[in-house]
Amino acid sequence: MLCDDLEIVREGDGVRLERPACPRASRLFSIPDPGQAMIAGLPISLDEACRSAAIILSGSRRPLIGGLGCDVMGHRAALSLAEKLGGVVDHMHGRAQFRNVRAFQDGGWVTTTLSEVRNRADLIVLAGTDASRYPRFFERCLAPASQFGELTRKVVVLGPALSIPAMDGISVSSIPIDAGRLGELFAVMRARLAGMPARAADVAGVPIEQIEALLADMRAARYGVLVWNAAELEFPHADLTIQSAVNLVKDLNQATRWSGLPLGGDDGGTSAAQTCTWQTGYPLRTAYEIAGPHYEPLLFESDRLLKTGEVDALVWISAFDPERTPPAADCPIVVLGRADMRFARAPDVFIPVAVPGVQHVGFLHRMDAVVALPLTAPASSSLPSVAQVLAIIQGETNHAAA
Repeated sequence: MLCDDLEIVREGDGVRLERPACPRASRLFSIPDPGQAMIAGLPISLDEACRSAAIILSGSRRPLIGGLGCDVMGHRAALSLAEKLGGVVDHMHGRAQFRNVRAFQDGGWVTTTLSEVRNRADLIVLAGTDASRYPRFFERCLAPASQFGELTRKVVVLGPALSIPAMDGISVSSIPIDAGRLGELFAVMRARLAGMPARAADVAGVPIEQIEALLADMRAARYGVLVWNAAELEFPHADLTIQSAVNLVKDLNQATRWSGLPLGGDDGGTSAAQTCTWQTGYPLRTAYEIAGPHYEPLLFESDRLLKTGEVDALVWISAFDPERTPPAADCPIVVLGRADMRFARAPDVFIPVAVPGVQHVGFLHRMDAVVALPLTAPASSSLPSVAQVLAIIQGETNHAAA
């Protein structure tokens, strides 16, 4: 969410999150030791590591530039390297991103921003998510008073009941339903909005009376928001469920004001998608070929490429979270990661990099994709950024190829 109200305290060579409480920020603001570049688990200098990475990549016919857990400058450098090498780019959360992109490409959508939710939304429907992956969503977007006058909010959870702190002016209710059957529910709700009769006593286990009551509340809302997190919709053809959700939002707009809010953007995901789109004209899962960028979201999915051997080298970038280690692969692996990253099996090359927003300045796009926010460096480091390392590697590939 790129919260801009964090208070950071310096402690020796590191920093600590003083307030507010956020388990994710507390964990990721911890500063790792300087780290050590390695080749096959053996210590080596940064220059030698970059040269070794360049030798691997210059001999590759089609590398995969994956992970992409970095800031905007890192994304630009990754795309530049992929263009030079004829590589494929995909984010570590590409599977979830694809579900949203597919629905958006097929028919468009109406979405809102975090600020609009905070100041205008009076009915929030959480579809298949409890927003727990975003610890401060309720605190930042629902608990604060609106800037435009008194606002009473109602939250409806389509899924398991939520256990959240009591908040003034907010009521929370839930309708139990399996996330894999949300598409059925949305389809019937759209049919009822169109005036078609309901002939079943229940839909996906939800009594028709409860559906009618929810629809009445949604029609009566002054500004409703349907929230989902594509990463939690882990079932076949989940993109069709998202498409059904955004179509329901479109139908509701004929009578009142409704928008969607796709949660996401973890590990620089929104920035990676934005950067790839403005650089190539296509979303992620794009390959650089002789004829130009080639977008194939099904063929260029990271796991599939690695499993079938259609890529012969992997560059994995994860500068935010040390737990985001690379997937298993039979090809050489080059990792640019946090210095405290640990591996079950050492990659061919590991290069520790500075953490964006902690150890070096930069920019990231917020999850709602409407603003790029600056990142500060409360604990600047001698470690290079992802962009700097990739620039060195790209330069070394010229020498390696020669």
